Amino acid sequence: MKILIAEDDRVSREILVRALETAHHNIQIVTDGSAALAALVESEGPLIALLDWVMPGLDGPEVCRRVRALSPQIQPYIIIVSAKSRKGEIATGLDAGADDFLTKPIDNEELLARVRVAERTVGYQLALQRQLEQFDSLGRRYSLLGEIVGQQLQPPPEALETDIDPILEAENAPPPLAPAPPPPTWFSPGEIETLVPRALTELGLSANPAVADRGERATGVASFTTWAGFVDLDHDRWIDLVIEIDSQAAAIVYERALRRKPRSPQEICGFLAEIQTVVGAGLKAALQSKGGTLIAPLLSRAQQRDLWEPALRIPAESESFRFALDGVPLALAVVCYPCAPRPRSPWDLRHHEILACPYPSSQVGVPHIGERGAALTDHLIKQIADHADRMPKEKPVSVYELSPIAQRFHRPSSGTRAI
Repeated sequence: MKILIAEDDRVSREILVRALETAHHNIQIVTDGSAALAALVESEGPLIALLDWVMPGLDGPEVCRRVRALSPQIQPYIIIVSAKSRKGEIATGLDAGADDFLTKPIDNEELLARVRVAERTVGYQLALQRQLEQFDSLGRRYSLLGEIVGQQLQPPPEALETDIDPILEAENAPPPLAPAPPPPTWFSPGEIETLVPRALTELGLSANPAVADRGERATGVASFTTWAGFVDLDHDRWIDLVIEIDSQAAAIVYERALRRKPRSPQEICGFLAEIQTVVGAGLKAALQSKGGTLIAPLLSRAQQRDLWEPALRIPAESESFRFALDGVPLALAVVCYPCAPRPRSPWDLRHHEILACPYPSSQVGVPHIGERGAALTDHLIKQIADHADRMPKEKPVSVYELSPIAQRFHRPSSGTRAI
């Protein structure tokens, strides 16, 4: 891992270089603050820096402030090296954005120990960034899957052919009306019963509609439930999809689809989550084909409930359906909840909630930290809080809260196996 040394004093610089070279570190040397800042903001720049406090150009604390203000994807670990040792001076350096403070004269063992701490800290950031990139890749895969399923559900081109003259039709058309409010449920009668079997053919499964349940109900003991959710941006509402299948039926479907027995409930959960992904992508594509603006910011989930876990309540006003999936029963519920955007303090954001507006939203020339529709992760929450810390006035963050059902699938629970 490359280490930047920014020191204008030749003797102090040689001491640092010899200590780090003894430990076989890769070193980059600059002698003023402006060059240090330029090195740290490069795309392949050093991720650990030893900055002298007093340098030509920019001093060490000012370099820290400017680096932190730029919010790079991976924050470099900065150690200020200085003869200043009074508590107030050390606090000033740390408040400017330094991660650590090392006083002169330098003890080599202490220097190398602090560099090892820096390597661990930067390593944690790099590992987290790799995980975030994997999640982004998975999200793109699911988006592509939705497009594929959506194409499969479109009518063939010949079904769209017509003998009507489009010019004559336009001339005789009545004047446009104001857009009508959407119906309580966008799916027309019988549409879901058609869409779900079509979507499941993508996984080589066959499903036939059966008699639907009516009224409020609860999921069964030890049953598997899966979830996928959309945010309808045009009408500020959550659309939750919940599939329920009992344990024995889930194992049967798994074995028929993959031609082997499941080795664990976690394997069944993973398989059912993929079924939910395909079903959700098909239904989302159908709504979008009607002009809706929907996002699926969170990945589908599956869980198995045991005796100690409270039942998941399916509201009476939901749309409920039953299917025979490869001969075994499967229940599907489509539930809508209003979710108007809510303002939150940048320091009171909650995991998995959804940005209702880009952040920051009103600063010209400042790139967005998070786009509209982004799910709040630990990394994004920290970026927003760090940005807010540097602002002179607090500006609220507009978010969509999770629906009650979505919250159930995104909270830790000792009684639930989830994936």
